[in-house]
Amino acid sequence: MKTKYVIRREYTEAIRRKSFIITTFVLPAVFSLFFVIPAFFANQEPQKELRLAVVDQTGTIAPQFATALMDTLKNGKRAYAATVVPATGSAYDAARAAQIEAVKRRETDIVLAIPQGIMTGEKASYITREQRNMNVMQRVEKALNDVVLKQRLAAEGIDYQRVKDLTAGVSVEMNQITAAGGVEKKSFMVEYGIVFIFVTLLNLSIQVWGVTIAKSIVEEKSSRIIEVLLSALTPRDLVMGKLVGVGLAGFTQLGIWTAIGLAVAGGALPFVLAKVGPLHIPPITFLYFVIFFILGFLFYASIFMMIGAISSTDQDAQQMQVLVQLPMVVPFMLLLLLMQNPSGPLAVALSLFPPFTAQLMMARIILLTPPLWQILLGMALMLVSIFLGVTFAARIFRVGILMHGKRPNLRELIHWYRMAG
Repeated sequence: MKTKYVIRREYTEAIRRKSFIITTFVLPAVFSLFFVIPAFFANQEPQKELRLAVVDQTGTIAPQFATALMDTLKNGKRAYAATVVPATGSAYDAARAAQIEAVKRRETDIVLAIPQGIMTGEKASYITREQRNMNVMQRVEKALNDVVLKQRLAAEGIDYQRVKDLTAGVSVEMNQITAAGGVEKKSFMVEYGIVFIFVTLLNLSIQVWGVTIAKSIVEEKSSRIIEVLLSALTPRDLVMGKLVGVGLAGFTQLGIWTAIGLAVAGGALPFVLAKVGPLHIPPITFLYFVIFFILGFLFYASIFMMIGAISSTDQDAQQMQVLVQLPMVVPFMLLLLLMQNPSGPLAVALSLFPPFTAQLMMARIILLTPPLWQILLGMALMLVSIFLGVTFAARIFRVGILMHGKRPNLRELIHWYRMAG
């Protein structure tokens, strides 16, 4: 029961730190500034009529191009005011140069120069001063492609619309037989995205709060207050209290991040669903998500606790953190391999290996839910690993207090563990 006091102390201290407030509220705002806002503006169309001068050396493409470019703005007005500039033969270069000067004087926004050899592969020129919007350039390029293709086919006596209808692409919808025997629609990119987000969130939380746990234990070892604490608590109570208390602070931060992320992404959700279709995620998947997130966090946090128990200074702890960070990278490398055969022997074996279980078992659940016994076995192995990790950290911590200033090797660690028993 004494552990609850340590949990309360660690939790309140963690959420009162300036670093907690900054990383919880400032970081999402920074990410929004650097990712969400640029992405938002990148997809915005200019809300004014663009003046487009079409310098056409062929003399036949520009009129059809101007007709094809009949887009409208949200207010109903035309998006492009295309002006055809006759420039056949040797007049092409002079007309092109004159229109470029018009752009410099801001009398024209865009110049599209179409050379005589456009029909045989020569490139057209898109010239602008300020209108570098990629959506605008792609729209102009598509309209020009359609006109050129239509004229090429007409020269061969082939109907453009007939060819377009016959060459229309075929869409293949991915479906998967579920564990219950039903058939449901699946999307590779959606599944990969969900798995990637889960692994990223787990690794980010571990990196931030695992380091906090290790640092907290190092600070306790280096301060005299530890002697007072251990007079009322066992090392196991203290270590477990730190693990749960700091872990709760991490989950609090993650919950706030999730709420902010949903609020920011809420406006884009209809657009995403329109692109990828409805998401078919069974409710139990969310339960597995929470369980494996907690288990994964506690597993790696227990390893960070071992590092803190072994280390005498923050520098020692930082040097040893690479031993935790390297295994955390492996699931990222295995995701694509796992997606190809989520029920293969290699996928099953790796998902039952505790350092990878949280990430890879969750990935398998999202891709193709494995048998229940494999899920339960993965949970059991992680619980045992967490228990062993906490026990080992508590024993090492108990002896390590007396060995301050000395970082042990593996043989000495085993000796410390036996001494504490």
